[in-house]
Amino acid sequence: MKMRSFVLAAVAVTALSACKDDTPTVANITMVESVTKTVKQPFQECVDVVVTHKAKPTDENRILGTVGGAAAGAALGNQFGGGSGKIIATAAGTIAGAMTGREIQGNMQNNNVVSTTEKQCHTKYTTTTQVVGYDVTYEIAGLPTTVRLKNKPAGKTFPIQNDRVILPE
Repeated sequence: MKMRSFVLAAVAVTALSACKDDTPTVANITMVESVTKTVKQPFQECVDVVVTHKAKPTDENRILGTVGGAAAGAALGNQFGGGSGKIIATAAGTIAGAMTGREIQGNMQNNNVVSTTEKQCHTKYTTTTQVVGYDVTYEIAGLPTTVRLKNKPAGKTFPIQNDRVILPE
């Protein structure tokens, strides 16, 4: 009878060991990689710049140059000829002097400039790298699976319930 009990016990142990559940209860995390993206942020950069503008003429009709040139031309023309020739030379000098004086004043006014300081702004960009998630690789019975998660996993395993891996939210 002892032998029979021993055989029954051996059969029971073998049967129970065959019924043992080998289903894994955790998935082992093997790799975690950050997923990033590059973000460009615009910003304004302003600097003060010295700008040169043409000055507005103080005498737009160039009267001073015309009158001064006419007087100088008349004085010069009066130096030539005699009698009615002197009158013609004076008149010609007056006209030529007026035209020359007007042109000289115009050139001087065109060269007059005014410098002012102006603020000039340009858009520039800063570039930053932001983490947008994590690619997590885990293994169950030697088979790897990769998923993307919003947050980095806290531990080194994921629990398995009802044959499903439970991933963190």
